[in-house]
Amino acid sequence: MSTTYTPATNKPDKLLTGFISVRAPELKHIYGSLQGTTSVSEVTSKFGRPATGGEVKTDHVEGSLRFLNAVDLVESPTGDIKDTVEPINERHFEGLPFEARLLYHCNQQDGRQSHFGDVHRALLSEGSRTVNAGRDNLRTILKRETDYDFSWTDEKIDMWVTLCEQLGLVSETEDGLVLSPCRAMMYDALVLAPTSSGEDAGYDGETVENGEFRRALNWINDNLFTVYKARTGTPRLHPAIADVLRNMEEDGVLSLSAPGDAQNQVEVPPADLDDDVRGNRRSVTHVSIHSRPDETAYQYPLDQLLTHQ
Repeated sequence: MSTTYTPATNKPDKLLTGFISVRAPELKHIYGSLQGTTSVSEVTSKFGRPATGGEVKTDHVEGSLRFLNAVDLVESPTGDIKDTVEPINERHFEGLPFEARLLYHCNQQDGRQSHFGDVHRALLSEGSRTVNAGRDNLRTILKRETDYDFSWTDEKIDMWVTLCEQLGLVSETEDGLVLSPCRAMMYDALVLAPTSSGEDAGYDGETVENGEFRRALNWINDNLFTVYKARTGTPRLHPAIADVLRNMEEDGVLSLSAPGDAQNQVEVPPADLDDDVRGNRRSVTHVSIHSRPDETAYQYPLDQLLTHQ
């Protein structure tokens, strides 16, 4: 059962995308190793890297702890994140995989830190499944779609792309930056989101029968990642999101439906976007979520990497 989300204390002012050396595998392993209050020296001794002269390199560990502190996953009971650290909010959406949890926490930040979540929204504003991954092109989009008092440097953009690819939100290929989340992320997002009135978000891992599709998507859009191409009037699903849901439906993992008298529809574009006109869009009001398959396609990228090692 989820508990109230509590912001961490004494959080660093550094921009999330300013943590340019942070990587998801280290964040996941370090966070997973914390059992109650732990001395930072214990963490660095476990995850430090050998350096010349018999020394141990610990900058990446300290940077990871500061990032986890910045997104409300850990804090220091002594007020000094370089001294001791302990996990917080661990009972909020208990059982939620780390990748979805980290993305959720990144999207709960406000002020200048909300820029992390705004990147995905800005990229999806292009309306296409894939965008040119050239940093100059991404910077042009971000400067046009956001308004922050800092520069979108290559280092900030690289950090966002690398971390979000490792989490399974996007993937960088030779053809560009693919904006579709992995099926594991989409599955967990739907299970986590509320699907009926009066229901709060919660991760119990159970299946859903005839849940309210728009209610779930609205929560995902506001708390995890952008799902809509247009939200006014009848919301229209973004093609990058529609592709994933279409694949999951073909896999028998979810069912999308629209009873004749149902309201609160969401329009799903066709696979061929050349045919994306109102009459060719599928109207959906309800979603049923079935058991997650034990297949590689429904694993997060980090788990796939471990499986194939």
